[in-house]
Amino acid sequence: MDKETSVERLRQVRSRTLVDIDRLKEQLLAEIEPASATDDDSADVAADIYERGKIISLIQSLEAKIKALDHAIELAQEGKYGVCEMCGEPIPEERLELMPETTLCVRCAEKVEQGIRRHRLRFEEEEEPGGHLLDEDEEEEEEELDEFEDED
Repeated sequence: MDKETSVERLRQVRSRTLVDIDRLKEQLLAEIEPASATDDDSADVAADIYERGKIISLIQSLEAKIKALDHAIELAQEGKYGVCEMCGEPIPEERLELMPETTLCVRCAEKVEQGIRRHRLRFEEEEEPGGHLLDEDEEEEEEELDEFEDED
């Protein structure tokens, strides 16, 4: 795919994502207004709060996607779209079709995700009194990742 086609395609995805964000914000406003006008029972209020939380979470995910799309558009304008930012290997077209905002191949994205999980575990250990004990599967995963990182 050439540079101009990539940029245009990414901009279209970005536009559709912005429309989705606007639609969700309207839905959120519609959820909030009736709730403030009525005095529902606690079960209805809890359901409303849950629904609003879900909508807010979706909006946040789409806003993160917008940032990722902006970065992908910058790369496309430089002619670097479709090449993994970590390893430099081409990103398969199927992956770009499913996740046009991605700038990492599957292997590197997994490495990043494992690093995030490890960081969360360590953070939880620091936050919890007495620490967090890893189960056997998590310990094996830690060891495998350490070995994998040592290979690179």
